[in-house]
Amino acid sequence: MVPMLRKNIKIDRAAMDLISLFNNISGAIIKDCLTFKNLDDSSEAIVFLVKEQDVGKAIGKAGEHVKDLKSKLNKKIDVIAFSEDLNTFIQNILQTTKNSILVQDIEVKESRNLKKTVIITVRPQDRGKAIGKEGSMIRKIKALVLRYFEVDNVIINTKNI
Repeated sequence: MVPMLRKNIKIDRAAMDLISLFNNISGAIIKDCLTFKNLDDSSEAIVFLVKEQDVGKAIGKAGEHVKDLKSKLNKKIDVIAFSEDLNTFIQNILQTTKNSILVQDIEVKESRNLKKTVIITVRPQDRGKAIGKEGSMIRKIKALVLRYFEVDNVIINTKNI
């Protein structure tokens, strides 16, 4: 049972403006843009979803495009490769340069009431990073996965192997 890709993704005006700005800086094809508030210090991080083959172009040599955008907006910037494959997409979210969390397994369980839950299994030592400070990483994973795939929940699991 592979979750279906959602069809009608709505992008608001503010996100369109950010996508346009980043596209002008990098020349990369930007698929989407989401802003996340940090609970601990109320700062904002902007996540750009980019076509897989455009990630390098989006980041730029030595990260110049991301640095440029970060200084213009004064916000943390994340660039994530979009994939229509759920497993690859989750791997891409968790494998940003700072995190590199090893994903051991991703499974989708369907409950009796037909709710689909994505269970991401990581090494016990990666659990903290996968959840993130104040739950920031799991919130980001959940928001992105629920936005693009027909699933109802995402949880982090650990397994000793």
